[in-house]
Amino acid sequence: MNELPAFINQFETSIDGIPPGTVSGETQLTSLAVWDSLALLSVLAMADMEYGVTLTGGEVRECKTVADIYQLILSKKK
Repeated sequence: MNELPAFINQFETSIDGIPPGTVSGETQLTSLAVWDSLALLSVLAMADMEYGVTLTGGEVRECKTVADIYQLILSKKK
């Protein structure tokens, strides 16, 4: 994973109810109507399956934007 747009596409695909092309890196997670515990679990699964990174719910809850999650995954891949 080396590009934010590819991550955003994967993020949109992983969470039910997010239309493709509607999310950016600056999108506030709390602004997404579908951002709930199931969406958080979907992000945890995506990080593990697609990027080989284990995140915790607490780590993701600290993220404010989609780009924050991307940066968290990048930091774990080092």
